[in-house]
Amino acid sequence: MLKVPLLPGACARVEHHLSRRLFLQGAGAGALGGFGRLFAADHAGAATKQGKHVILVFMSGGPSQFETWDPKTGRPTGGPHMNIQTAVPGFRIDEYMPNLARLANRTATIRSMTSDLGDHMEGHYLAQTGHKPTSVSATAPHWLSVCAHERPAAGGLPSYVVLGAEQGGNMAVPGPGFLGAGHQGLYCPGKGQGPEDLPAAGEKELDAFRRREALRSGLGAEFGRGRGVPAVGSHDAAFGAVGRLLASRDLFDITKEPPKRVEQYGPTALGRDCLLAARLVEKGVPFVRVQHQTGLAWDKHRRAFDSQRNLTHEFDTAVGALIDDLTGRGLWDTTLVVLMGEFGRTPGIEGQGPPGRNHWTKSWSMSLGGCGAKPGVVVGSTNDDGTAVKDRPVTIPDLFATFYALLGIDPAKELDFEGRPMPLTENGKGKPVKEVL
Repeated sequence: MLKVPLLPGACARVEHHLSRRLFLQGAGAGALGGFGRLFAADHAGAATKQGKHVILVFMSGGPSQFETWDPKTGRPTGGPHMNIQTAVPGFRIDEYMPNLARLANRTATIRSMTSDLGDHMEGHYLAQTGHKPTSVSATAPHWLSVCAHERPAAGGLPSYVVLGAEQGGNMAVPGPGFLGAGHQGLYCPGKGQGPEDLPAAGEKELDAFRRREALRSGLGAEFGRGRGVPAVGSHDAAFGAVGRLLASRDLFDITKEPPKRVEQYGPTALGRDCLLAARLVEKGVPFVRVQHQTGLAWDKHRRAFDSQRNLTHEFDTAVGALIDDLTGRGLWDTTLVVLMGEFGRTPGIEGQGPPGRNHWTKSWSMSLGGCGAKPGVVVGSTNDDGTAVKDRPVTIPDLFATFYALLGIDPAKELDFEGRPMPLTENGKGKPVKEVL
């Protein structure tokens, strides 16, 4: 099936989990009336191509700032990991991030993130929509769905692709919310794989699709004649997008990449997905979300320090290769790479048995780069033990306003939902972090 992740309380699953049979059978047209447009390119066919991209690598579970971008080696809160010098004088990060240390002069790091939702589900929602669950009157869209709405892809390509995320349960990726299913991310299962259950797309298969589509279109037109049903038009657009996707299935085929390029990313699922993300961006897909492992991989309440070494090494290898690859292909200046989770970890080393860290929202870290972000800057700091922000606090709305500003989207813009203005960030409070611009 062509699958997309679903947040509880969002649209019914029948609107998102669309089988190949439903797409290809004209008789299935009536079952899809609420689906709308599948890809944002159909939302605004005349939109000017903006040439800016995003690759979000989401670190579900809450990565520890102490074991990534804000180590406190030698302090009571520091833990057993050492730190290493980066390419930015005076800026040190975790010892298991040598590639990101080497590339620190290309990225911007924020060490003074602060938020207030320490539950995974609520934190996920806030860190990916810019809104608290209770702050809006309608389900808020993922910020990459907003980007797909504002900057749709050209040429019939998908505007937003989701790689390797959880499809159901509490940790599913937030969907398109009030923007509608036309701005849902196209789901791929991970490990470098494209959409599931795509049929073969030779000339014979495409011809069969066209014949089925002509029948379905005719039935839809007959049904809609005189009724003024908007869903028929959006339904036609969805099927047209599917046809273009079938014709461009090679878009997702990383076996066509040179072995040397594949090897640079490492043999892990994250490596394959980061490679696929780079391939998609290179071929014109503007917005890609990459999940680092399924579930809550960074949620290290117990056995934190030994297990995180492998996790961090995997992350550092894949993301380091991604930054090098985008730079080498001339895409770094037009691609915003975002590395973050939903919150951080406690300064106290806690837990029963082998210790770890619990959830912490008061002071945590993330990194971004490319697309005009100022390279080599470190924004904000925490106190000696990392228990509080020392200077320049940055909120989630501030962070999202920064993302939108870098992409040329007005952070103060309001979207419309049933005649009601919906700000891009929570209550319109976000202010771009000027140090990064």
